[in-house]
Amino acid sequence: MAHSEHSPGLPEPCPVSRDGSEPSPDRCPVSQGPRWTDDGLAAATSAAEAHAAASHLATGRAEAMARAAADQRAIGRGTEEIDRRFIALIGGKLGYGHPLSGRTGTLKFTWTPEAEERLREVPEFCRELTRWRVEWTAHRLGLGSVITPAAMEAKYELWGEVSHRIEARGGKKLGWTSSALSRLDRIPEFVRGQVIDAVEGAARRLGQDTVDDAVLDDAIDRWKATGDFHEGRFGFR
Repeated sequence: MAHSEHSPGLPEPCPVSRDGSEPSPDRCPVSQGPRWTDDGLAAATSAAEAHAAASHLATGRAEAMARAAADQRAIGRGTEEIDRRFIALIGGKLGYGHPLSGRTGTLKFTWTPEAEERLREVPEFCRELTRWRVEWTAHRLGLGSVITPAAMEAKYELWGEVSHRIEARGGKKLGWTSSALSRLDRIPEFVRGQVIDAVEGAARRLGQDTVDDAVLDDAIDRWKATGDFHEGRFGFR
C-alpha cells in the first residue's frame, strides 16, 4: 500500500521560509512529495536502525535522515513512489557513513579525543559528513581504525586539492550577496570550493541566479536533514 501524504519528519519538498510564510511560486517547482510504500518505509527504517551507531547518530535522527534522503533523491529523479527497491538503489549510491548506505557498519573506528576536538571546528552542517569521509579515507589509505588528527589531515588534504581546482577554474559562477559571502568566509578553506559548487547548484535548482541568505539557509537545512551533500548531482565530491 502506498502513502500519498508527506511522511512525518521529512523536509517539505518545497522550501519553507524561516518566518513561516509561504514560498513564492518561482521557488517552489515541486508541489507534492513522492508516495511511500509500506515496504519502502520498512526498509528505510530497518537500515537506519541497523546503522545508527556506525553513523554516530541517535536512532531517531538516523531514521529521519534516511527518510529525508530518500525523499530528496526521489524528488530529484522525478520518482513518484519510494519502495524497497528504490531504497536499495540509493543505498548503493550514498557514501559510507550515511544510515542508508550499504557500506555503513562494515567497518569500526575509534576517534581519539584530539580528533573529536578538531572535528568540532568543522561547521555543524557538514560535521557528520566530515566524520564519515574521514573514516572512509582512513580505510582506503590503510591508516588503521583509530582516527587521529593526522588521519583527518589526510582527508582534508584530498578535499583541499578538489576545492582549489574548483576555485582555480573560476570559483563562483553566480552572484553572491555580501551577507552570504561573509558566511562563506567562515567555511574552512579546504572545503570552500566544494561548498561554492554545492550552494550554487542548490540556487540553480531553486531558479535563482544570486546566492543570498535564503538560498544558503535552504541548502544547509536540506543537507542537515538528509546527510546527502551530493543530492545526486553536485557538491562534496
